[in-house]
Amino acid sequence: MASEKIVDIAIIGAGPGGMAAAIEAKLAGIDNIVVIDKASTHNDMIHKFYKRGKRVDKDWMGRKAEFEGNVSFEECSKEEYIQQMDDLLASHGVLDKFVYDVEIWNTIKGDDGLFIVKLSEDEIIKAKNVIVSVGRMGKPNKPGYKFPKPIRPRLNFNLSKVVNGEKVMIIGGGDTAGEYAYGLIELDDMQDCEVTLNYRRPEINRMNPINTEMTMKYINNGKLLNKMGVDIESVEPVGEEGDERVLVNFTDGKHGVYDRLVFALGGTSPKDFLVNSKIETGKWDEPLMNEKTMETNIEGLYTIGDVVTDQGSIALAFNHASFVMKDIVSKQK
Repeated sequence: MASEKIVDIAIIGAGPGGMAAAIEAKLAGIDNIVVIDKASTHNDMIHKFYKRGKRVDKDWMGRKAEFEGNVSFEECSKEEYIQQMDDLLASHGVLDKFVYDVEIWNTIKGDDGLFIVKLSEDEIIKAKNVIVSVGRMGKPNKPGYKFPKPIRPRLNFNLSKVVNGEKVMIIGGGDTAGEYAYGLIELDDMQDCEVTLNYRRPEINRMNPINTEMTMKYINNGKLLNKMGVDIESVEPVGEEGDERVLVNFTDGKHGVYDRLVFALGGTSPKDFLVNSKIETGKWDEPLMNEKTMETNIEGLYTIGDVVTDQGSIALAFNHASFVMKDIVSKQK
């Protein structure tokens, strides 16, 4: 039989929102918590997708949000931000609450009123409350064609290996593809990159309105090259041995040579988690919840962070954590 542990709060996701929720819980006097993340560290998206020295801002695309809870940070470089978060977690004594390298597929409320969080076949956690802060980055799908060995290092699933001056093609039609495409164009240290968006359909129909607007803005002004309406048939190495580039063969018979391909083809999305946990969702697959408390249609089950707003604002994620904790504490009185 699997071992069971009961906690007051299980926090799924160790990004800004999940991390802030752990600190807010500690400050509220709730020590019996656990934070679970599929990555090997907190703030994994910052680690992976922010270039060295890139500035970490509290706001998102100019949308201002002031800190309303107990957790905040000074805007700074990626490295300084990570250090600030390490120091915050250590000073509040919650580092031992984090469990890494464990992916949670759902959480279901049992007949006893407790949520079941399955860490493994042999370990189950039951929680009185669950805070979901899983973000919008899922496990990427791979295309059906082969990845020849000489060019595998140039076929990636995020922007972490892109070098300034490269000819880069982003492949996909969802929010992640759009964010990668216009995000790369806007990076100060990537101004010499040539960025192309490839999507098998001729028009964008899977992005939220903001990402659609931003992507089309750069397509229309020529900063983002449009390769939509055609699929990729195969990829193969071209050039000198040891320094091969990627020859892309399109289904319309045309070809193109690129330094790097970045696949943003979706995968295990937050929607899967939300649906599997019986959380009601809206038009853009966002969880439906009380904006003051962040509680979903299921009592005791909360969602926070960019999965709620589709805005990568760290300040908003921190604030959401504060809203949740105030609601949990109020119910204990």
